[in-house]
Amino acid sequence: MKNVLGYEGRKVVITGAASGMGAAAARLLVELGAEVHALDIGEVKAPVAKAIRTDMKNKASIDVALAQLPGEIYALFNCAGVPHPPFSAFDTMMINFVGLKHLTDALLPRIGKGGAIASIASTAGMGWKANLELVRKFLALEGFDAAEAWLKDAPELNADAYGFSKQCLIVYTMTMAGELARRDVRINCISPSPTATAFMDQLTQQVPADAIKLFCPSNGRFAEPAEMGEALVLLNSRLAGFVSGLNVPVDYGYCAEVAMGQRDNLMGI
Repeated sequence: MKNVLGYEGRKVVITGAASGMGAAAARLLVELGAEVHALDIGEVKAPVAKAIRTDMKNKASIDVALAQLPGEIYALFNCAGVPHPPFSAFDTMMINFVGLKHLTDALLPRIGKGGAIASIASTAGMGWKANLELVRKFLALEGFDAAEAWLKDAPELNADAYGFSKQCLIVYTMTMAGELARRDVRINCISPSPTATAFMDQLTQQVPADAIKLFCPSNGRFAEPAEMGEALVLLNSRLAGFVSGLNVPVDYGYCAEVAMGQRDNLMGI
């Protein structure tokens, strides 16, 4: 039972490990005996095996990090993300999805049989069905450079770049599930409700706190970073070994309330 989650002695990669949910997940993975390779533009304080300074909006920076990562890994945790505002629409898309996808696609051949990928999406991306045509158009672009060029000519994304980045992540996760299943590799994402992180501190400088609280669950509070980190670690663990292709709302029932007509559907879920 000591290694019931299956991480002991396993090599894992995690982005966004310097703060918030990523930091919480990184600490837990270290405690569970994993060999943790962490990527972040900031300082990683968890006692990981290796920390690599990485700018997730910069292809060259990601490629330098890739050259330093193990040739075979068990799991990937995509936790890096920024809010819009205060980050620009372009940087938000590049960090939250384009860089994430570039890293993930490059690491796929290194993930062994039985391995897994877990990413942080958002309840802000739960309205993906209504925007599926545009999301699929974007996902069809070939590679980092094509996505970057498309975004530089897409000013309409300024309205909701964060939501679009998370819609893309959710659809990418579900789209990849079948292909990866044939290799015995799983892929999932979580959609957190508002969480008490530095990310949220940045967002509340631009958006009134009362407006954000409209998206909190009925327990009346923001989630703690550890509550999201634990969900990520569970999804990539041995205990979730037949779970794949899911976007899991980690929101204490917020999306369920919306689905049952008990809350206003503010995001078009």
